[in-house]
Amino acid sequence: MTNPTNATASRRSTVAYLSMEIGLDSAVPTYAGGLGVLAGDTIRAAADLGIAMYGVTLVHRDGYFFQRLMPDGWQMEEAARWEPT
Repeated sequence: MTNPTNATASRRSTVAYLSMEIGLDSAVPTYAGGLGVLAGDTIRAAADLGIAMYGVTLVHRDGYFFQRLMPDGWQMEEAARWEPT
């Protein structure tokens, strides 16, 4: 009988990793918190192990922004500009 582990290892599979957000690079605003960081780390770990994996997430053109505190203490938001391609 064939060992299931060996049979699986001998066959090359591709994994689709679906997440509501994936953080791969801070310059690409596709995440807002811990879930995105965890998803990005999972995808990086799969790449390090040589596992074929596609990351699938939502990509919004708007909605992300950078926060800045002004000298008077007020918070200002500046829209994050980027072009998903």
